[in-house]
Amino acid sequence: MREYYYLIASLPMLEFGTKMPISYVDFLKRSREQLESADMGIIERIKTGPFEDTEDPSPTFKEWKLFARALRNEIARYRAARTGKDPLEHIRGGNYPDPFVSGFAHWAVHEDSPIEAELYLDRARWEKIEELEKGHYFDIDFLVTYALKLQILERWDRINSEGGMALLQALLSESA
Repeated sequence: MREYYYLIASLPMLEFGTKMPISYVDFLKRSREQLESADMGIIERIKTGPFEDTEDPSPTFKEWKLFARALRNEIARYRAARTGKDPLEHIRGGNYPDPFVSGFAHWAVHEDSPIEAELYLDRARWEKIEELEKGHYFDIDFLVTYALKLQILERWDRINSEGGMALLQALLSESA
């Protein structure tokens, strides 16, 4: 496995709830300059979701996809229950409840404030990314987690700078 000391050492630290210290476009530009093409292909596939397919050659991204889909499915399950709809219309992949993410979804669906609910869910997502990051310091898996974190920060930068609630509603309907 190739290590990318210079690229990773040049990247600013990311912290949940702060402004983006680097744009996603700049991150991709720096990555293109230093990554092997196969690794750059992994980085270019990274997105926070939604996912129909959870397969991926990157074990870290595959694990993220499984988590992200499980969380979305649990949210769909609780929202359907609240509105009397069939959750199977919105469940992706197998219909297997995930007890690990169920509590996050339950709290978020019952929160009165959509912004607070999304903030809570993104904190849970961030914590999962940090779990995936453990043991990866200068490799492609670190860059996968960095890309995911940067996308979360970018989303909140857009929400905070473009009229918050209206943008959040658009993002939520986009990801549904």
